[in-house]
Amino acid sequence: MKKSAWRVLSTLLIITMSISLLTACGDLSSLVDETAGPSDATETISGQVSNGNSQGEPGTWLVMLYQDGDDETLERDVFLDLNEAEIVGSSDMVTIVSQLDRNAGAFDGDGDWTTTKRFLVQQDSDLEAIGSEELADLGETDMSDPQTLEDFVTWAIAAYPAEHYALIMSDHGMGWLGGWTDPDPNDGQMTLSQLDGALSNIVTKTGIGQFDFFGFDACLMAQLETMSMLAPYAKYAAASEETEPAVGWAYAAFLGALVNNPAMSGADLAKSVVDSYISEDYRITDDNARVSFIEENYESGSDMSAAEVAADMSVDVTMTAVDLSKVAALDEAMNQLAISLTQVDQSSVAAARSYSQSYTSVFDKDIPDSFIDLGNFAELVADETGDADVANASQQVTAALQQAVLAEKHGDQKPGSTGLAFYFPNSKLYKMTTDEEWVSYTSTADRFAAASLWDDFLVFHYMGKEMNADAADLSVLAPVSGTSTQDFTDAIAASAPETGATVEAPGSGNITVSEVTTSTDTLAPSETATISADVSGTNIGYVFYYVSYYSPEDDSYLMADMEFLNSDTTHDIGGSLYPDWGDGSAFTVSKDWSPTVYYLSDGTTEAFVYLEPEIYGATYEEDVYTLYGLYAPGGDESNQQEAMIKFDGNFEMKSFWVFTGSDGTGAPREATLEDGDTFTVYQLWQEVNPDTQEWEFNYYLGDVLTFSGEPFTIVPYEAFAGTYEVGISVEDFDGNYTESYTNITVPEY
Repeated sequence: MKKSAWRVLSTLLIITMSISLLTACGDLSSLVDETAGPSDATETISGQVSNGNSQGEPGTWLVMLYQDGDDETLERDVFLDLNEAEIVGSSDMVTIVSQLDRNAGAFDGDGDWTTTKRFLVQQDSDLEAIGSEELADLGETDMSDPQTLEDFVTWAIAAYPAEHYALIMSDHGMGWLGGWTDPDPNDGQMTLSQLDGALSNIVTKTGIGQFDFFGFDACLMAQLETMSMLAPYAKYAAASEETEPAVGWAYAAFLGALVNNPAMSGADLAKSVVDSYISEDYRITDDNARVSFIEENYESGSDMSAAEVAADMSVDVTMTAVDLSKVAALDEAMNQLAISLTQVDQSSVAAARSYSQSYTSVFDKDIPDSFIDLGNFAELVADETGDADVANASQQVTAALQQAVLAEKHGDQKPGSTGLAFYFPNSKLYKMTTDEEWVSYTSTADRFAAASLWDDFLVFHYMGKEMNADAADLSVLAPVSGTSTQDFTDAIAASAPETGATVEAPGSGNITVSEVTTSTDTLAPSETATISADVSGTNIGYVFYYVSYYSPEDDSYLMADMEFLNSDTTHDIGGSLYPDWGDGSAFTVSKDWSPTVYYLSDGTTEAFVYLEPEIYGATYEEDVYTLYGLYAPGGDESNQQEAMIKFDGNFEMKSFWVFTGSDGTGAPREATLEDGDTFTVYQLWQEVNPDTQEWEFNYYLGDVLTFSGEPFTIVPYEAFAGTYEVGISVEDFDGNYTESYTNITVPEY
């Protein structure tokens, strides 16, 4: 049970944010590669490419794929996305171009080139090699630099003018924080405000007005903040509230629909992305491609049908098509809801935050999820507050959301999804994301901060600062005209915390857990002990039972198990399930514990694990649990990445995710394990801090498992001999825990 000497600090990833202004590019003619398009592609009108409606042939489309595959996890998936686009290829009415950046150390297929190349996408049926015309090799570029995006799009529009324009950006996404990381050459990241600046430069320099369609083929980008940023620059968009699986979008399906019917609108294209997502992906629908995909991702079942594979992969996915012209009305409805929320008990607002449908966190794994579904929250906060004005405002949000969302789909594990998420952090994370030295919510999502009162409400909710109901400026969501630069400084300052103000937590609970009683304090592996405790107090969110093993040699505790306890009454609001613990009166909880510990097996080696409860289900089988660890492609310990594995209540492995940042932070992306990849499990220990003499939790590295073609499995064992702390833990609406426990001894036998 010795702890590894490798210690992992529970600190947040510091996201390096560039705040330099974008510099204007020169005449577009200098951006056009002479080999990249027709000779007249450099013609300009008054120094700009003329509007596509007059320069491009009527009915034509230009689809631009900005594919940042310079990533250990994503390279192969993004490479395959381009190959799926080749299944369709360009036509006389639809031109498809790609800028693809590959990684130097990941996927080695198709010549293993590692630079950035531009392609005119042409029809080709080989999924393992690019058959399109290579237009340029740009060398190593920084795809996280907004100037790189600007250069690509302005080049493409000049080289291939059309009536309709679509831009799809592929890589890691982090919601309002942005995304599009690139470790080579600068290990950078594109923030939302930087993307805003690049799009402003693009539409003003090219004169296209607005993109007909904009796609985020990246995780977590279907947020009110991101759509508010995008509203001036595009008519319709598609994105996901949740993380995306490795297959990404169904490029052959929705591009095929566009090529077959170029008369479709941007709205039609957005809805086609949603309709085809997962279910019509070429790697699933094509028989030969599906066999390879199953061999890579499943233990058995090579005879699985396309429908069976799609259903299995869709349990926790989301995808949304948005009419961006309706975002201003949605922001206005959200503003009215924020105003009404200032008149009610803030603990009830915190309860709605705690229980709302949430999505994978890009912050520290010890902080509650902060990306929550807008429609689900609106319904919950009306129910929790019981206030007529809040209920009316919530209905207006729901109505505006339904107008903005053209289409959406979600899996069974995301039942409360309605199409768009937004940011509602707990008090700890709120304080951290008001820090301009680290990352500022309002500075990063600055256009949203100007249009919305939500950032102002957060200051009221956590600091009591009076909210100015007239502070929002919805005009910043109108299509950009001219070349004037918009300044959001005043909006950012308006919602800044007052100097010296203290962050309060309306969701914190005054909770008491009595001494835990047990039916026996000595327990053979085959026996069961019943533990009980009385719980009372306010703001009670979730209740758990937990087990930890006491290590005498370390004088610390190793977490071994933790599970949700169900209340007598479970509520279902918009598909989200949550427990009802009554009106504040004391209640008793109990749990039968059979001494059991769990190991993760790769078929040869087993590692002790602790599974952390993530999603509260109607039954134990419907709960979702997470195991954290380090992933090393090919077993290369010098290239380890934070990762997590999700299991259902039956301990079946559902998905594997890798993060761009340290400590499980940054942008997540589903990865495909390959032979030789390793996963080093994290163990969670509770120990005394020698400086403060306070007990604290720390993660340490445990044993290493190696993937060899078979999914990792959870194996239960009778608990080894020793002393176990078995207790009851209660989480309040702000993510704080109150515990009580008893010791049970498992003797040697």
